[in-house]
Amino acid sequence: MLKNQGKINAKISNSQWGAKYLIQAIAFDLDNTLLDFRYFKDVTSLAAAKAMVSQGLKGSVDSVNKEIWDIYDEYGVEYQKTFSTLLWDKHEIRDMNTFERIQQAGITAYLKSKLKNLRPYKDVPLTLKTLLTQQYQLFILTDAPRNKAWQRLVITGLDSFFQTNNVITYEDTLAHKPDPQPYRELLNRAKVCAEKVLFIGDNPERDIKGAKQVGMKTALADYGWILSRDSKVEPDYHLNTFSEILTYLKS
Repeated sequence: MLKNQGKINAKISNSQWGAKYLIQAIAFDLDNTLLDFRYFKDVTSLAAAKAMVSQGLKGSVDSVNKEIWDIYDEYGVEYQKTFSTLLWDKHEIRDMNTFERIQQAGITAYLKSKLKNLRPYKDVPLTLKTLLTQQYQLFILTDAPRNKAWQRLVITGLDSFFQTNNVITYEDTLAHKPDPQPYRELLNRAKVCAEKVLFIGDNPERDIKGAKQVGMKTALADYGWILSRDSKVEPDYHLNTFSEILTYLKS
């Protein structure tokens, strides 16, 4: 059940929600909101660690996997040189044949695991289909690079739910959330006022903070929130599952 975290009474009816706020567009973060991205990164990094250790990289699988996550923590999970940084900086491998043998083993294992394990949360496809039949505009607003965002959408089959112009990535504004520029770009494309947009994301300090700054309604994807729980940013609502959003939008 959704837990109201704002001033609106938690017992507000479905029809009151729709009538009062007239939500016309719904925007989503991508990773850990639509896609189970943490699971994907866990299994792909482990697969890469196993492959590199099998090719002679010193250390246990667990220790190498931890080193991969240390790099993610330092540079971000979208960093495109994770394995080369691991081998060059942390393991100081200078023989280039050895370097490439180990690196390509890691990359190949990562990609194979990616195709197998990248998936949306189980209730996402049906919920998106329902929202489209109810004629809501659907958008994605992500900090991911354009090529990676579309790759993830195509792999998981979620691309079919979004018009091309309704997917906003880092390259569209060259700004990361919670900077207001990406949210303003979203409003420009949706052609509705902020109060008629509901934004759903898993990170209060980035997704929710940015959306609230421009006046959007917000819902926090608790099911995907993997960071510290001490945020002072309060969403209008909390979602325990993705499909719970239908409770508020059903008329």
